[in-house]
Amino acid sequence: MKYLCKFPIVTREIQHQRHPYKVAIRLVFLCTLYSVLCTVFLVACDDVRLTPTPERTLTGPTVEPSATFLPQRQGDELPEEFIGISDPTAAALAPDAALPPLGVAGSLTEGDRQSVAVTAEDGALLLGEMYMSTAVRQPGIVLLAPDRTAWGDFPAQLHNGGFTVLVLGMRAENRLADLDVAIQSLSQSALPDKLGVIGAGEGADTALLGCADEGLCKALVLLSPSDAPGLVEVLGRYNPRPLFLAATQEDTASFNGITALQGAATGALFFQPLAQAGYGTALLDNRPDLGGVIVQWLQEYLG
Repeated sequence: MKYLCKFPIVTREIQHQRHPYKVAIRLVFLCTLYSVLCTVFLVACDDVRLTPTPERTLTGPTVEPSATFLPQRQGDELPEEFIGISDPTAAALAPDAALPPLGVAGSLTEGDRQSVAVTAEDGALLLGEMYMSTAVRQPGIVLLAPDRTAWGDFPAQLHNGGFTVLVLGMRAENRLADLDVAIQSLSQSALPDKLGVIGAGEGADTALLGCADEGLCKALVLLSPSDAPGLVEVLGRYNPRPLFLAATQEDTASFNGITALQGAATGALFFQPLAQAGYGTALLDNRPDLGGVIVQWLQEYLG
């Protein structure tokens, strides 16, 4: 407060000086001195000694580190013919997702063909054959018939036409569930947006029933389906996806079946009546040109 009181007096004295520049120099000096004194005064006021807080002493037992666990390392190399669930694609799947077809232990690959197993919903292993190129991912086809060995060379013909092919047999029960898991499983190895099903005989009825409620099924080929009236109603859920129908005229039930389905189809349709060609997969044996027609049709809608 002393400095504040004297400052106006000093100022008045300076105002009476004759030389203005001397007045300015003295004024700057006094202001600087005043600022320094104020700073020293504030620093002196803040010089407070802090009392350190004593540290606590632990009296209880300390936690000891757990033992280091080193898991046994598995081999990095796996046989090409049996990849199993160590396949990175399988390891990256979401919980409860269908596994891709797994190579059967001990089986040998024959070119692009290999024996595989598909894990069904009840845990059973559905045995079959897989035709797959390792160089490029292709559209996929599921072949479904009571006897998976009855297709002859048609699976290889499909594969040569640019498709990954999964050939499965049929169990007496759980047919629809098995087909659903087969389609889901194939979608892990083939192009998931370009999948189709070919059913023969009893497999044709199952193929229609399964594809009707499975959006992954984009094309359907039925060889000798039955004339069960419920199939026409089921087709309404499959429409308007592409449909290929074939049966021999001598097989009255199957021919009536494809005729009824022809009238109910609303999408792209290929209707192929045959004469004296047999039943189911026998159509391919008795009419060798039929396989090529089916391959070209699938290439148009799935290629």
